[in-house]
Amino acid sequence: MTAPLHPGHPGTVAVVGLGRLGSVLADRLAERFTVLLHDADPKVARQVAADLSLPDMEPRELLAAADTVLLCVPPQETARALRRLAGLAGQLGRRPLFVNLATSVPTHELPEVGLEVVGLKPVCQFTAVALGLKTVLVTSAPRRITLLRTLAADLGEVVLGPEEVVGPANRAATKAALRACADLAAELTGRGLPSEMVQAAIRNVFVGTALDYPPADTNPYTRSVLDELAAEAVAPEPLPAAALGWAAWAERPATPGGPA
Repeated sequence: MTAPLHPGHPGTVAVVGLGRLGSVLADRLAERFTVLLHDADPKVARQVAADLSLPDMEPRELLAAADTVLLCVPPQETARALRRLAGLAGQLGRRPLFVNLATSVPTHELPEVGLEVVGLKPVCQFTAVALGLKTVLVTSAPRRITLLRTLAADLGEVVLGPEEVVGPANRAATKAALRACADLAAELTGRGLPSEMVQAAIRNVFVGTALDYPPADTNPYTRSVLDELAAEAVAPEPLPAAALGWAAWAERPATPGGPA
């Protein structure tokens, strides 16, 4: 496929950074797109390429073919990777769309590189993506919403909103889940249950209950547990202030046709 290089379709997709999320995204996206791979660690790149049967390319070769470049590198490497890749793209006369997936790296704080960079922040955990669970992905780039929705159609729903709320929400959810898992493991171990039963309770009952939340009224068991929790008046830990900015973002002045 040679046409795309933007309007409405991601075309050939390059995934740069093949850690847990990058490799899972590459695997999922390869079901619908031509996907190219690159990682700063050649050993990692070769292994993931072999596992997924996808091509591992050097940056110059990759940029000569890619229409959309997903930046899945560690947050502290995002700005450096963007500068390097954008510089190479400029030398090749290519203008791929760069997509920043690092939830802790605000897209508007990335360096100006003379090419378009948009954010797409997934409310997710890589195992859930690998299992095919649908999620929500947030972007603040209205001009690219059609392309991003085409890109992520099998991953979940792409919505317009303030990208900066995703990182704190993901961290709060991770923290709550780990705290709950640790508490449950300690409680069940204290009751003398063997480790395999503890793991089953966490992975099957705990995770299954979370996937079923909020429960239907026709589930009397879960409803009774919720009533018990309400009676105990357990107050949830509030989200950080940065995660509560959705309403303010939605009320911002509209800038149709302005910068994404």
